[in-house]
Amino acid sequence: MNFRFLNVPVYINPTFWIFLVFFTDLLTDPSMRGIIVGVVVLLSLLVHEYGHALTAMYFGARPSITLEAFGGRAEYMNARMGFKEQFLITLNGPLFESLLIFLSYYLLQTHVFEGLPYVEYFLYVMMRLNILWCLLNLIPIAPLDGGMLLRYALESKFGENGVKASHLVSLACVAVAAPYLFYQGFFFFGALLLIFGFRNYQELKRFQAPSSAENPFSLYVHACEAIREQEIEKAKALLKKLVKSKNVQYKHLAIEALAKFYVQDNERKKAYDLLLKADFTSLKETKPLLCKLAFEFGNYSLVANHALEIYAIESTHEIALLNSKAFGHLGHPTLEEGWLKTASGFISHS
Repeated sequence: MNFRFLNVPVYINPTFWIFLVFFTDLLTDPSMRGIIVGVVVLLSLLVHEYGHALTAMYFGARPSITLEAFGGRAEYMNARMGFKEQFLITLNGPLFESLLIFLSYYLLQTHVFEGLPYVEYFLYVMMRLNILWCLLNLIPIAPLDGGMLLRYALESKFGENGVKASHLVSLACVAVAAPYLFYQGFFFFGALLLIFGFRNYQELKRFQAPSSAENPFSLYVHACEAIREQEIEKAKALLKKLVKSKNVQYKHLAIEALAKFYVQDNERKKAYDLLLKADFTSLKETKPLLCKLAFEFGNYSLVANHALEIYAIESTHEIALLNSKAFGHLGHPTLEEGWLKTASGFISHS
């Protein structure tokens, strides 16, 4: 399920719905209260991630939101942002979520919805769930927001040693918080912290490994630093190494960043060939760019196959007209006319 709101594309992975069904226990107890809990979880995650995304947009990024099993994430190209901007982007997730807490508490205290038990239950769950999630999320364990805030603060002052220190703090917090959560009966959250602890342990081991300078995480961090310092050629060299990485996540981040550099340098064919090597489903903000380049180089089928998706990401006159022309080249007059009407709608409303 994909949609766009406040100019931010949102991708909801099927694993999120599976997680939601099990989290709310709807399989064994398909009650109205379970449905309410599910709605609260969905709304709370979206508000939280929009806190990150809208702040990133304020700083000039083009963010996207993905909801998947166990939570969500806001993604954006942060290479040109300093530690201060990244700190504020991270901080505004919990701050936006805290607005839900205060609003729910206020409405419950003023008894505005007295006599409407389901509405009152919705507000109660909204308040309690977000209090718990905010407190948990601010524990300094990466990738929770508290852990990332600590990392940005330490990295800005101590560099790579600060990153290592943040992973050590994360492991120490997991050692304390996870047993406590299990003791209190919060088994899901306790297990989640153990997973995060293992991820921090893995990141710390990469730093300690002799070849850490060549691992995907370090290469990406160094590439971001090079871009921030306007050392473009150095950044390109690091990104080219990452393109060959077996780590799919960092490989696609590198492909998208490098393709943008090629377009800026007017090497559009190189950008097109590079993006073609990527898994289209793993691309985020460069999907429309790939389709524009595909049309430019005569690959009309690629544009047609992803017409709806790229329009959902970038609902503009340019994309609608691009889709119309692609279907025209492929000999589909009905679809050509439909997209042409969509494109003309932008002109009539301008």
